[in-house]
Amino acid sequence: MNACIVIGMPSASTPRSVNPRGEGARLRDEILRATDALLVDRAAEQVTLRAIARQAGITAPAIYRHFADRDAIVRAVVDVAFADLRAALEAGRASRDEPLGRLRGACDAYLAFAAEHPQQYRLMLGGVWDAAAAMREGDPTGLRELGLDAFQVVVDAVQECIDAGASSRADARAAAASLWAGLHGLAELRRTATLFPWPDDVARDLVDRLAAVAGD
Repeated sequence: MNACIVIGMPSASTPRSVNPRGEGARLRDEILRATDALLVDRAAEQVTLRAIARQAGITAPAIYRHFADRDAIVRAVVDVAFADLRAALEAGRASRDEPLGRLRGACDAYLAFAAEHPQQYRLMLGGVWDAAAAMREGDPTGLRELGLDAFQVVVDAVQECIDAGASSRADARAAAASLWAGLHGLAELRRTATLFPWPDDVARDLVDRLAAVAGD
C-alpha cells in the first residue's frame, strides 16, 4: 500500500547507477524510498542523512540537490504517507456495500495502516515531526491542509450514514473529528499497551458509539 516502500532497495554495498541528465526526479524518489526503507526497522529519530545516503547508494552531499535538510525529507515522507493513508481509507470504504459498512471499512483501514506502518504513522501523527514548528520556521506551504484529504474520506463516510439514517449525528465533520481522535487513541494504545486484553470488537464499538449508529 505504501508507495515509498520498495523491495530490492540498494544497500550500502550496492553501487548506484548515475542518473542521466534530466532525471533528477528519479534521484529524489530514490532518496524517499531509501528513507521509507529505513523506517521499516528503526525509529524515525535514528534515520540520519548519512544513513539515508548509504541506503540510497549515494553520497550525502547529493541529497542537498533535492532537500535542504533532514526535516525536508521527513516532510516529503509525511506527504506520501498521508496520500497512502487516504488511498487505504478509500479502499476500505469501497470494500463494503452499505453506508455503515463503508464507514466501518474506512475506520478498519485506518487502524490497519497505523499497525502496518508504525514509523510512518508516528511521523504523521505521533509527535515525532512537528508541523507547527515547521510553520514557525517559515515553511507554511500546504502544512495547514496536510492530511485533510484523508480526513475528508471519513467525513464523507459519516455523511453517507447520516443521509441513510444509519447515524443520528447532525454534523458529519464534527463526528468525523471525534472518530479520528478515537481511532488515533486506539492505534496508539494498541502499540504501547500490547499486553492489555483488547476485546475483539473494541474498534467496532468505538466507531459505532462515536458515529452515533442508530439501532445497530
